[in-house]
Amino acid sequence: MEIYTKEDFKQIFIDLGIKKGSFVLLEADLSRYSGLVGDYQMLIETLQELITDQGCLYMPCFSYSCLDPACLENKYPFEAWKNVRENLPGYHVLYTPSEVYKDCTNLFLHYKDVYRSNHPVYSFAYWGNFDDSLLKVDVNDALTFKGSLALCNEKNACNLLIGVNPEKSLLVQAFAHEFQLGKTIVQRAFLHSKRRLTKSFLVNVVDEALAKDLLDGLDVLKSESDLDFIYALRKVQ
Repeated sequence: MEIYTKEDFKQIFIDLGIKKGSFVLLEADLSRYSGLVGDYQMLIETLQELITDQGCLYMPCFSYSCLDPACLENKYPFEAWKNVRENLPGYHVLYTPSEVYKDCTNLFLHYKDVYRSNHPVYSFAYWGNFDDSLLKVDVNDALTFKGSLALCNEKNACNLLIGVNPEKSLLVQAFAHEFQLGKTIVQRAFLHSKRRLTKSFLVNVVDEALAKDLLDGLDVLKSESDLDFIYALRKVQ
């Protein structure tokens, strides 16, 4: 078995243009790999040491469990919706677990100086150099370049994908919103509150064909290492 250490990944990241002061949106799924010494802890700490607190490491921490049952296809029967709505705990920035890239993102949420945004479904967690306004973006801007993904506009920014296909990049989702492409739907989610507070917001749904087309707006750099499915995606300047 080939063994991959922190130093191996540090070199991979450097070769992809990640350096001190970079703004890195990480989407990572290590399930396809073996021989990674330290797994997600190694991944997070290698990036933190490389970019330092002059840059920013951030990840999606989405919580679909907070959605109204009407927004969750076939999860609950219609006759149960009222009961579900009355019993959903709702989104809490500290208590609600992430449901995307779970092994990585839920570990990241335990790190010192990591802060999570307040969107009831499409929250992000940030570490390093970022403006606090990112923690309270408009509810309709969670997946946009003017909202939670604003750091992707920075010169030293990239979306680092590890074990993830480029078509799944959140930058694709942001481009769909920017150009008003795909299907726009309304979703509603519950907040952690005794008053049963809810938030409604718009989301652009992107199918596989559209995702491939939208990749034309990105510079996609593939790692030349022995490990497949490692990419750095950047907005074309």
